[in-house]
Amino acid sequence: MKTVLVVDDELDIAEAVQAILEEEQFRVVICGNGREALEKLKEVEPSLAIIDVMMPVMNGYETIDAIHKDGKHSFPILVMSAIQPPRAKAEEQGWAGFLKKPFSLRDLVSSVNRLTSS
Repeated sequence: MKTVLVVDDELDIAEAVQAILEEEQFRVVICGNGREALEKLKEVEPSLAIIDVMMPVMNGYETIDAIHKDGKHSFPILVMSAIQPPRAKAEEQGWAGFLKKPFSLRDLVSSVNRLTSS
């Protein structure tokens, strides 16, 4: 069973993503901020991380930078946000994809299946 790490401070969104992906046979681990996610990565190596941009404690950009700096992980990162981030940021951080909130269930499942299929 493939694991998806969902990092979002909005618990209702994280739990909705979890419910949808569990129906698709994924194991889902939820973290409420980037710092919590970095700690969880010491225990879990996900097949994919879905990371929100706007979060307290450690935002999505800082979280992605820390994951890359660590150098121990090679999973794709799907970024989600209510705001459209700069294209340069996506290229700089090597995002595998982007979902604009609110997103459709079909787009979520399609993106996750595409990014975890290899």
